[in-house]
Amino acid sequence: MADKKDFVEVNSKDNNDKDVTVFVKRPSTKEYKNSQIEYNKAFREALEGGAILKKKLGEYMRSQGLWDDAKDSEEKKLLNKIADDEGRLKKGGISLSRAKEIALSLRKTRAKFRTLIAERTMLDSNTVEGQADNARFNSLVTLCVLKQDKRTPAFEDLKDYDDQGDQPWAAEAAGELASLIYELDPNYDNTLEENKFLKAYNFANKENQLVNEDGHPIFLDEEQEEEYLVDENLRFIAYRTDEGYKNQDAEDRYFVNKEGKEVTEEGELVEDDFEPFLDDSGKPVPVPEEEPAEETDEETTEETAENTPKKRGRPKKTEEVS
Repeated sequence: MADKKDFVEVNSKDNNDKDVTVFVKRPSTKEYKNSQIEYNKAFREALEGGAILKKKLGEYMRSQGLWDDAKDSEEKKLLNKIADDEGRLKKGGISLSRAKEIALSLRKTRAKFRTLIAERTMLDSNTVEGQADNARFNSLVTLCVLKQDKRTPAFEDLKDYDDQGDQPWAAEAAGELASLIYELDPNYDNTLEENKFLKAYNFANKENQLVNEDGHPIFLDEEQEEEYLVDENLRFIAYRTDEGYKNQDAEDRYFVNKEGKEVTEEGELVEDDFEPFLDDSGKPVPVPEEEPAEETDEETTEETAENTPKKRGRPKKTEEVS
């Protein structure tokens, strides 16, 4: 019988926003053995269906023009730069400002590397082994995601999982199972050298967002050497008062564009630069108030139609005669 630590409780919602609680069990030898049947079946079907083996993926990408010597060289270059920059941050002994530059550069290098290998990563999941691995994992989901009694499977079979896989609770349970199986670290980003450095020296917050000296999240435009205040959705913002800025008060802030001018939530410029005209003596001329819109004949008719008898006659001069 599995120990309590081998169960992960998942509290989530279904597509109708109703609460759902399930438990994810760490797979045992028995579950792995049963899931291997699905792996072998999917492997055979993928191979017979013309999918390529993982070892031939590189050859296939080159034949399709998706990879070449230049990209191969770029990959090695990026990996070496990542390793070098990590080493410099670990070693220290340089100015804090220089270390910050290295950390920010390291972030960019990682992003370039992920972009470079993104297509290969996607194609890898479509190889014979990739499809077989996916089938095995789906089988484990049906065996290891359990109802609250920790015995009854939450999914009747693979078809049931296919049908309910888009439910929030199903996706979260599958994610927890993947973490148990593949030992995925949900805090992976926090283990990166650049993020550890930036947070340790208060250049980033706990969400790994860059912050200014006041601890406010910012977007850093390194090319223009400009910092912009941002909200949790990374939209440019400003505050109407110093107190609002100090407390990061959501009620006091407003959206701005890159030039610092106020914009609406839809990004439209708010026109607030108008100044009154002046008379000949230089005094402001009051802005004329708009007269209330007159009721149209149609509106008046709708209001009085039930109580006022209709009259026939010549149309008014201002009306167009058809």
